[in-house]
Amino acid sequence: MTRSRWTWLWIALLLAAECARPKAAPTRRLPVGDGIWFEDGMGESDSEVENTIVRAGISWVFYPACRVAYGEGWNATPVPPPPRPFAHLPVFLVVSSNEGSGGAFPQGDSSLAALDNAIWLAVKTAVQDSRRYGTIGGVHLDLPFAAGEEAAYAKLVAGLRKKMPSTILLSLSLRFTPATPPSDGLKALLQSCDGLLAFVAGIGSLADPVATDSLEKSWWAGFAPAARGTWTSAGGENRGPLPEFVLARLSNDTRVKFLQDLALKDTSDASYTLVPREAVSLPGYSFQAGDHLNFHQPIPSDVLYELGAGIAGRRFVRGRVLSLPGRSEADRILTLEAMAQVLAGKPSLVAMHVTAEAGRGSVDVDVENVSPHPSIMSATSNWVEVEIPNGGIREVQTGGFDRFEVFGPDRNPVTLGRATAVRFYETLVSGHEKIDRARILLRGAPPQDCCTVHYHVLSASGQEVTSEAPVPTPEKK
Repeated sequence: MTRSRWTWLWIALLLAAECARPKAAPTRRLPVGDGIWFEDGMGESDSEVENTIVRAGISWVFYPACRVAYGEGWNATPVPPPPRPFAHLPVFLVVSSNEGSGGAFPQGDSSLAALDNAIWLAVKTAVQDSRRYGTIGGVHLDLPFAAGEEAAYAKLVAGLRKKMPSTILLSLSLRFTPATPPSDGLKALLQSCDGLLAFVAGIGSLADPVATDSLEKSWWAGFAPAARGTWTSAGGENRGPLPEFVLARLSNDTRVKFLQDLALKDTSDASYTLVPREAVSLPGYSFQAGDHLNFHQPIPSDVLYELGAGIAGRRFVRGRVLSLPGRSEADRILTLEAMAQVLAGKPSLVAMHVTAEAGRGSVDVDVENVSPHPSIMSATSNWVEVEIPNGGIREVQTGGFDRFEVFGPDRNPVTLGRATAVRFYETLVSGHEKIDRARILLRGAPPQDCCTVHYHVLSASGQEVTSEAPVPTPEKK
């Protein structure tokens, strides 16, 4: 046999061996970049959301498709699609559930099959109606599971993976620190999905970035800066969870007593209690006097730090995902606009515009935060002070501020008639907030050199913002 014939024979054998080799599953990895997760969807008025996201360099959007719950069997309740499809960003459809839904994993194969069917029906419907979302790039499972339940979860994920188009990614939330080295169940779970979204900042159990990276699986770092609350009636009845917008709306309400837990303890969150002094209503809620609204909020400065430094140097991290509560900016303390600026590398600082106009017998104080960034929540750290050198104060109208205090020339508290300075306090200075005008009424005209204004605000980043400016004197007539 000639050399050329031997050559062709070897080629034929190699081709045959290659064809007989089992086909490996296609390798899918999470894309690189940052994402935004709208936990509760979006409202009809959010027409500029995508422009805000694109300007911040965001790469994709997480949007709720359904929420699964166990009642008389497993049910998946669809979430309304966005008011308009995303034109420029791929969408990950999110399947979420409450904490009680995690009971599926220890219940056996029949429960897993029912959960699989409920999820797949909702996901298939959303994918078939993809024009209402835009380009669908993946499905994300945000189902609660604990250490020891990974093997059962892996069966569920593997079953869903087989049903989904190969072009669609499948990712999972991780909200605890995985064991190292990983268990066989966790290895099976990692093989069944395309990547993880490991929450490293927020309320509740969190994943450790070092341990997550040691799994050698592509992952995003998740950040959930929202406050979470619980409602206890005056009679001690548990009335259920509360969203962040309740804290944002009531923290500056004079009908509600604001209490901050100042206990000296090592904690990653701040604790607040709101107690209505009288009946107070918000959309979807009616609170009575004496109810206790208890909230835990991740310390904003810690979240903002972790966004920049917490995942530095991790080999397998692909980017960051910011989870936002509520359906509009009014429902959030750290808003999309503010966090988009942070993701783009801009500082998180309050920008106060304070003016005080001296009239014939009064001084009007106007305050506006011209930045999207909020302050921290504090009964004492955020204030505006007006000096009235000659005194003569007869009344103080707080306007939109929470409360006021008065001081004498020696900076000690005094009665109103002896006061030469008025300090107005605001518990939370929200982004773009314009505080209703406060007024200081005097017994006579303010002096020519009136008045000096000071302010102090502690930004959510932990940085102080202070300034002072003279008040324009009234024109002589």
